[in-house]
Amino acid sequence: MINKFFLSLVLFFVAVNFNFALGEEPAEEAQTALVETNEKSQNVTLDFKDADIRNVLKIISYKSGVNIISTPEVVGNITIRLVDVPWEKAMDVILKTYGFGYEKQANIIMVAPIDKLTAQKKQEVELAQVQPTVTEVFNLKYIDAQDAKKALEMQLSPRGRITILEMTGQAGWEFGGSQLGKRQRSAQERMSRSKVLIISDIPPALDKMKEVVEKIDIMPQQVLIETRIVEVNRDRLKDIGFDWASGITGAESSAISTVPASKTNGIDAAVMGGHGLTSQFKPSGFGPKAGSILLGEEPFNVGLEFVYKKLTGTQFEAIVHALEEDVQTNTLSAPRIMTLNNQEATILIGSRYPILKTEIGGTDTTTTTVTLDYYQDIGIQFNVVPQVGANEYINMIVHPAVTSYTDTLGTNAYPIIQTREAETRILMKNDETVVIGGLLRDIKVNTKMGIPFLSRIPLLGALFRRDTFDTEKIELLVFITAHIVRENEFTPEEIAKMEERLEGIDRKK
Repeated sequence: MINKFFLSLVLFFVAVNFNFALGEEPAEEAQTALVETNEKSQNVTLDFKDADIRNVLKIISYKSGVNIISTPEVVGNITIRLVDVPWEKAMDVILKTYGFGYEKQANIIMVAPIDKLTAQKKQEVELAQVQPTVTEVFNLKYIDAQDAKKALEMQLSPRGRITILEMTGQAGWEFGGSQLGKRQRSAQERMSRSKVLIISDIPPALDKMKEVVEKIDIMPQQVLIETRIVEVNRDRLKDIGFDWASGITGAESSAISTVPASKTNGIDAAVMGGHGLTSQFKPSGFGPKAGSILLGEEPFNVGLEFVYKKLTGTQFEAIVHALEEDVQTNTLSAPRIMTLNNQEATILIGSRYPILKTEIGGTDTTTTTVTLDYYQDIGIQFNVVPQVGANEYINMIVHPAVTSYTDTLGTNAYPIIQTREAETRILMKNDETVVIGGLLRDIKVNTKMGIPFLSRIPLLGALFRRDTFDTEKIELLVFITAHIVRENEFTPEEIAKMEERLEGIDRKK
């Protein structure tokens, strides 16, 4: 507090008494000067009346921490009042108002009349045409040379040139194989990464590019992303039916078997037969998870089957079947991955299904060739692109997906894929957890198969129909936690804790 008060007192004394400092007599009219600063916002409040412009620039120099040099032509008294403005904006307004300009090089600002600065620029352009070029090698620490080249090309003079030192190395691995999102590396992605730039240009341009490289070649931040993907699947099926048929083959055959209805002289004068075979057809809502079959009758997969057959007299057979199935599945995946800022990370936990391609050719004889086209990713997938912002906020593009298949289509056995996925952009605080939910699938199917009129009779109608109830409910929840990794954060103690946790998981297995 004492130092700040002393500094303010000195600045105020210089502003009010600058004429005495120069050995001049004070003006007849009292001069006023007020300088207020805000250390946090770097703003200033200036109030001067008939003050020497060189002393005003000196005060701005104290505030900004830069060196301000003025040419001998910069003279005159100014009267201004500026309240809470950035120091650089205040200096720019003052100089433009009184016909001066400035040029900034690093932390040095040169103030001069505009015509003199214009003449100096023309001289620099003429000098650049004859000035010899210099070649320097920039060894980058963190960023790629290709990215740095794009940023430096605008700083080149007309005679400048940038070359990237390319080194032969591994091209990397191919990852991902879905047809819709088929990811093929471009030629630039397959090219080896390089961190060496060779720049030839005049010295002033090289100096500017050195300043740019120092500001952009910084260590990129890393983000650790932890996800928990929970999928809850419940399938309930209830199937009750009653089958009957006449004859010795009864309900076990789809052909109608007759029995005598009347006799004349010991000969069957009339026969009749009947069928109520709802089990010979599969209802649209019938989808059991079990695969075993009873008596070869479709779809008697599992459950109760009661058969009664009368073989003498009036021959007939009746079958009662009942099935109830309740299947619950809870899938949990907790992948963790770390990636650089603004770089995509991909996780796949599942299988890669081969997709075949058939080609038919030939003129005299037909030739069929079956080859592998690509691999289809099936399982739990998670794609994320994090971008670290201000105040430890993280902007992320996330794409979670859970895919599966139960059937194929066509001669090439293309999988029919069931998918639950979402793609969104979220803004979250460091170490916060975001939940993506509501990916819900709820299907209810009720099917009734029976004989018209008879199946609607109360109570007795159950003997002439088949009732199927199938309910399927799937819900997907995705929990995402992002953490900005600090330098030297993974200490030996932290690594030891992770190893202990892994050993604990192995012991539980």
